[in-house]
Amino acid sequence: MTTFSTQEIDLASDSTILLIKNRIMEKATMLLGEFEQLIKEQLVSKSTFDRAINTNNGKISKGENYKFLPYLMLDYPAYFTKSDVFALRSMFYWGNFVSFTLHLRGKYLQTYASTIINEFKNVDNTYFCINHTEWEYHYKASNYCLLSELSEADVEEQISENGFIKISSKVAINDIHTSPKALQQFIHHLTSAFSKH
Repeated sequence: MTTFSTQEIDLASDSTILLIKNRIMEKATMLLGEFEQLIKEQLVSKSTFDRAINTNNGKISKGENYKFLPYLMLDYPAYFTKSDVFALRSMFYWGNFVSFTLHLRGKYLQTYASTIINEFKNVDNTYFCINHTEWEYHYKASNYCLLSELSEADVEEQISENGFIKISSKVAINDIHTSPKALQQFIHHLTSAFSKH
């Protein structure tokens, strides 16, 4: 017979928990919409992108089970195919962080990798994906490490072995009110890097 702990019964008896959770997710969706507007005004309007990249409207995706927790993702601007990826992904991850990640593969990796790395290598709180898979978003040591702690050879090896880069910055959920400023700083460096092309 299935049994429930006291904590589980207490939570299941409290209907306000899910109501508050739903309200938080609605606000997080609104926040991602505000991020899209910031990106449009401060990055897209000041940069020239390949026409294939969607710079018109962002796409917000919602899920309930990334590592057993709810999340929201905004992809804007973005382009995804099997061989090529260009995406700025903003993520709200329940209980963990708000993050901003530039993901490049294929022709966009070839075009932008060196200028992106050079732009961000001395920027605080900039993480570089060291995983063999490009579809993980946690910040454990198996997935991300600070870019400033990697040598040029480390970065080149990662790119040659895995064929993609992900440059990322995050803000703890407790500091979510600072996330628009963090995004603006991330955009500032992206704009600087893209202006060199």
